[in-house]
Amino acid sequence: MRYTILVVEDEAIVRLDISDFLRERGFEVLEASSAEEAMDILDGNSGISLVFTDIQMPGSLNGIDLARYIRRNHPRIKTLITSGHLPASDLPPDLGRLIDKPYLPRAILGLVEEALA
Repeated sequence: MRYTILVVEDEAIVRLDISDFLRERGFEVLEASSAEEAMDILDGNSGISLVFTDIQMPGSLNGIDLARYIRRNHPRIKTLITSGHLPASDLPPDLGRLIDKPYLPRAILGLVEEALA
């Protein structure tokens, strides 16, 4: 089964790096640069299995807001959240797993596979 992952990251180079890495590993990857853009994609695409999102992004919503939106409106979709500023203890446990930045793409692969299992 081929899984679709939505990568939500405002830093283009970081987004492209992890997106390309995941594509090379056989995943279909969609990209968004803000939580608002991600919500539009989620509402128009029922095939997304996992959202990998940064917390800090431009706009009125952040990655935690996006994770809450996913829990309310798309509860079957898994979430992985990344931040260089938030300690894991500050993330509500029902919203997903927090991954510290900077991260290595190959370290993310195991977490993605674990979340999708």
